[in-house]
Amino acid sequence: MHIDRFEEYLETILYLIRKNQSPAKTKQISEELNVSPPSVTEMVKKLHSSGLVEYTPYQGVELTKKGTDQAIKIKRKHQVLETFLVDVLDFDRKEAHKEACELEHAVSDAVLEKIYEFLGCPEYCPDGNPINIDKNNIRQEESFIPLDEMEEGSSGKVARVTLPRETKERLTSLGILTGEDIEIRRKQKQGCISVIVVGSEIALGRDIAKKIFIAPKSKKV
Repeated sequence: MHIDRFEEYLETILYLIRKNQSPAKTKQISEELNVSPPSVTEMVKKLHSSGLVEYTPYQGVELTKKGTDQAIKIKRKHQVLETFLVDVLDFDRKEAHKEACELEHAVSDAVLEKIYEFLGCPEYCPDGNPINIDKNNIRQEESFIPLDEMEEGSSGKVARVTLPRETKERLTSLGILTGEDIEIRRKQKQGCISVIVVGSEIALGRDIAKKIFIAPKSKKV
């Protein structure tokens, strides 16, 4: 069995546990990896034999401590590589995700840490998720939306800004900081997004907006 296939399953199970806030269902694993349910069952048995997962019928798959450590390690590799591809090589986020999936199984720990240091030891990946997951609370999952994907008229709170320090300081001076209410006034054709924050209207470029993550307010019914 190829080690990269093991890693792919572990990363997927970790993702689903964090998303579900509960064990990963075999059907979900099948859908995420686009493989047949019998293939998932066979792999789960192998992962169990290796001491990486526990499986309870009708409940799902949980990671053992050993499995959690390995899953978080490969997830972190993916996030660091994705950050490098987006921030340094200017890849589109979707393309970076695809490339990182290929690279994460080949990059050594030593090379990865050098890349991480080169990036300035960022806290978050381009999707706004923490790079260093809390091993003691792997079910802590936060769902934020990039500002550039918010609809006109929607609002929320600024949850995370994954921009260089100088840019973050400039945005902070304008009132765009964690915990602040923000409303998307309009999205202009040329790519600018006008937002209302602390009572002022501010125009942001899409390259900036896509790295500001918002916790959206639930719509009134």
